[in-house]
Amino acid sequence: MPDRPPNIVIFMPDEQRADCAGYMGNDVIQTPILDKFASDHSAFSNFFVNHTVCSPSRMSMFTGWYPHVRGHRTLWHLLKPDEPNLFRYLREAGYHVEMWGKNDLLDPDSMEDSVSNRGEVDFEDYRSNFVNNPWDQDDYRFRTFYFGERPQEFSSIEPDRLWMDGALKFLESNPPEPFCLYIPLIFPHCPYWVEEPYFSLHDREKVPTPLPADHENKPKYYPEMHKSYGIDGMNEADLKELVATYYGMCTRIDDQFGEVLASLKRHGFWDDTSVLYYSDHGDYAGDYGLVEKWPSGFEDCLIRSPLAIRVPGVDAQSMNSALCETVDLTPTILDIAGIKLDHDQYGESLLPLIKGDSQRHKDAVYCEGGHNRHETQALEMKQDAPSEDYIYYQKARIQTDNPDSVCKSAMIRTDEWKYIHRLHDIDELYNLDADPGEERNVIDVLDNQEVVQELSKRLLSWFVETGDVVPPHPKDTR
Repeated sequence: MPDRPPNIVIFMPDEQRADCAGYMGNDVIQTPILDKFASDHSAFSNFFVNHTVCSPSRMSMFTGWYPHVRGHRTLWHLLKPDEPNLFRYLREAGYHVEMWGKNDLLDPDSMEDSVSNRGEVDFEDYRSNFVNNPWDQDDYRFRTFYFGERPQEFSSIEPDRLWMDGALKFLESNPPEPFCLYIPLIFPHCPYWVEEPYFSLHDREKVPTPLPADHENKPKYYPEMHKSYGIDGMNEADLKELVATYYGMCTRIDDQFGEVLASLKRHGFWDDTSVLYYSDHGDYAGDYGLVEKWPSGFEDCLIRSPLAIRVPGVDAQSMNSALCETVDLTPTILDIAGIKLDHDQYGESLLPLIKGDSQRHKDAVYCEGGHNRHETQALEMKQDAPSEDYIYYQKARIQTDNPDSVCKSAMIRTDEWKYIHRLHDIDELYNLDADPGEERNVIDVLDNQEVVQELSKRLLSWFVETGDVVPPHPKDTR
């Protein structure tokens, strides 16, 4: 590692599944840039998010706190000025923090002392088309989040392109060093649509068929989503079309990641820059007869994210299979930057794994989501979805009409088992060795009751240990 703190680039797609990357064993999807980056540096095959909604997940990434620690369990409650975050640490240590992308993290009052410059773009023209469903209301695809081929004219006005242009101009501008460049993009977040050449890039016959829509012994939201979103009207060819489009969105992100890497090398930053690639959560993309995500869903397709990290001066390691989670990112990045972390948090630095000094990290990871019945402030409300042709209308309707479908829930996952406890819905248990697709809920199998007891006890202990944080000791004013 260089004598001075390295520059840091955080490239973060939104809603990319871990299995939608070639280096993770997917031999159909085309992600050559990420695959080479993962091969040349440090890649993690068992990296999991702590929440499956954008804002709570990002809060964990940049604080080391689980979402419940300070009530960051919704889209609306962003980090406040009195709460620590990674970017404030970096700024106080002399970093220039440059942000180009969607926020979903910092309250406006936190932006000033956390980010040196936030790149603003005007994308009202694009936004208007984002919410305009291309299908008629009587079309079976109307509520499925599948939009298909995106017209080429959107390519130059959509926010990811504009944010990318801003980030690249920053690298071209002789920026102050050390810098942290944060690029949180929208793709491959649904709706599922992308322009050519990405739309036709993946052979519809070769993409995997999504896992079947068998909803026996599954939570309430499964059949609700399946029917309300109109996915029950989609046949196998429709679902594979959706998967291929989602793959195309991932390839487009891959190309944009390549633009960033090429710019770092072209402008002489590569040798002194740490680069991190990860996403905030995954996407059903047709699996289980579902699309998009759900706030209390914990399937691996939602909670497992790609993670690849480059640290200057550190040789590449083989693929690391250690369990790790989003709370580990803040201590990892601060460790890379040589900055002392001085607030109570629950993450552990991945740098020992990256440097090859350790092979083990954690023996379990955790995820949480959903809301209590009385927490109407946490729901995605129908009144926020102006009409039935709005893309998220049905999701908001299910939550408001049936709050137990998004009841407060928590998960513990080990290498072998996943246990989920729900307040007002069915619990789940999966043997991941025997059933990696999590198709068979074995919570009621008699031989598994010792496992249930052990994991439920560990889940309770986790909540007790991480229930809150005590602020730093105040100055003595007595």
